[in-house]
Amino acid sequence: MASLAETDASDPRAQDHVDAAALYDAGTEALARGDLGPAVTFLLAAYRIDPRARDIRTNLGIARARVEAAEGSGDHGMPPAPPPFALSPAESWHLAAALALAGALVAWMAAARPRARRLLLAGSALFAAGMVFSGALLLRAREEAVHPSAVVVAPVLEVGPAPDERPLPPYLLGAGDEVRLGPSRGDLVQVRVGGNTIGWAKGSGLWRVVDAPRYTRNSGAR
Repeated sequence: MASLAETDASDPRAQDHVDAAALYDAGTEALARGDLGPAVTFLLAAYRIDPRARDIRTNLGIARARVEAAEGSGDHGMPPAPPPFALSPAESWHLAAALALAGALVAWMAAARPRARRLLLAGSALFAAGMVFSGALLLRAREEAVHPSAVVVAPVLEVGPAPDERPLPPYLLGAGDEVRLGPSRGDLVQVRVGGNTIGWAKGSGLWRVVDAPRYTRNSGAR
């Protein structure tokens, strides 16, 4: 299994040219084998590319449900089922740009016409909506760059304090649990759940979603 620390989530080279279909196939094969960690990773990566594909949404929902059933409770707060309508990151940026551009054009037209106050307000509202949407996308992108999404692929992952911190009982995560990551220390990486740091774990037990295309090459050999 490749080490989590091998690639940088902010490095564009981490995004291999693998389409949603290849990720879906790898995830579906892993799901059929009962390999929940890779299944969730591949299907979540496919969902990011093509969020409206029904087969991807269905299998991702099944994989997440099996993870929750395997744990016997909802202690780790599994994400909700993917919505039937969603936008990919590229589509979201296009929509934000379209709103801002449409608003600017409407406001420009209103400025050229007398007594077009309502048109001006409508254009300003559209432009503001585009800018607010862009800001939300920037915040989301920054969160992914600083705390990338990851999935537990080890059967059981012990998350505990760093070696130089006060000893505490480990927090156990199971295969398929979705988390976010913080900084690394050697072979350890900080693990976050629900916006809170819960400790440190071995990076080899986690796959970042952004790195999913790299693992499709060996997905059938697991």
